[in-house]
Amino acid sequence: MSLWGNRTFVLHTASVTISATGTAAAQVAVVFAVLGLGGSAGDVGLVGVAGLVPALAFFLVGGVVADRWPRNRVLVGATVLSALNQGVLGYLVLTGQARLVHIVVAAALSGLATAFVMPAAQGLLMRGVGRDQGSRAFAVFRLSLNLAQIGGSSLGGVLVASAGPGWALLADSLTYVVAIGLRLPMRIEGTMSVRGGVVRSLREGWTEFRSHRWLGPLVVQFAAVNALAVGAYELVLGPIVAGNAAAWGAIMAADATGMVLGGLLLVAWTPPRLSGVFGGALTAAPLVAMAAGAPTAVVCAAAAFAGAGVELFGVSLMTLLQKHVRHDRLSRVSAYQSLAGFGLTPAGTALAGPFAAVAGTRGALGALSVALLAIAAVCARIVGGRWDDPGTNDEGVDRHGGKRAPGGRRA
Repeated sequence: MSLWGNRTFVLHTASVTISATGTAAAQVAVVFAVLGLGGSAGDVGLVGVAGLVPALAFFLVGGVVADRWPRNRVLVGATVLSALNQGVLGYLVLTGQARLVHIVVAAALSGLATAFVMPAAQGLLMRGVGRDQGSRAFAVFRLSLNLAQIGGSSLGGVLVASAGPGWALLADSLTYVVAIGLRLPMRIEGTMSVRGGVVRSLREGWTEFRSHRWLGPLVVQFAAVNALAVGAYELVLGPIVAGNAAAWGAIMAADATGMVLGGLLLVAWTPPRLSGVFGGALTAAPLVAMAAGAPTAVVCAAAAFAGAGVELFGVSLMTLLQKHVRHDRLSRVSAYQSLAGFGLTPAGTALAGPFAAVAGTRGALGALSVALLAIAAVCARIVGGRWDDPGTNDEGVDRHGGKRAPGGRRA
């Protein structure tokens, strides 16, 4: 069966892309909704934190739920919450009844929904396609998300400018309704076994995570990229060194372009195992260019390589997870990965300013780039060494027990 003949993959990709477009638009709307109430930059930050904390707190629970129940149903439940949440907030903003506390609560509910959506979405994607289609499917999926992010942000700006943030939030709610309609007809093959309580399920997920010797180093690199290349560079140091909004906008546009071009390349090319580590190392490129005082055009070129590197890393990691992690534990492993990766982003943001005060902004960027490259070198040595993984062998036999049926499902 071709990738586009895979009904689950097509419906899942379409639903996530549509809802991600609305989410990107809503992120723009929320900022201007806060400012429209007379809020400050600190209030905008408070809303951001309110959305992050529940996500980090419930990622692991979301992974357990997604491994216990049909993942499309978990996605439907979380999407219903998101649709109602954004619809109510949009109505309050549109009618002038919204207050900062309403926006903070809505952000917290969105973060809670994210904690269940991310593990379920990754597990559904990896289980819904065969191992021979995995790399291409993940590239198409990520490419769709990147295009949704770019298009949704632009759409949000247009809607906010022409109609106001309330209408943009209502549009986001509508995208969730469409996503629900696409997810309900999905049929997931196989059954999920439920044994023991939540603590036991978490322990099983952690045991699975630890059993793959290559996974820990890759997640460390994932966390480093999020903390240093996103939290410290993109959110703090990069805009400062760029000097003005036009230059920084061009750099971010180049980064997005690199992600799209990288995704297009990966649709046709299956990356080897170590390519993901190399992709993570590429995220240091714009930091090196800025630290060296390179002109904006050079930084833009470096940012494009970094964007392509992000896609290379993401697709490679998802391919390895699909190939080696037990399918009934995919969501829990994904939850541990997400918690480790995204949990350190705020730390990078918080420490960037004090570090720059000591080392200077360019000095800080230079030090961060060295750290990213050093971590990549260590990961390459570990991952490229003896591949002693107790997960699956080349014949598809699951060393945890059982033999996988064609398409990567457990028989």
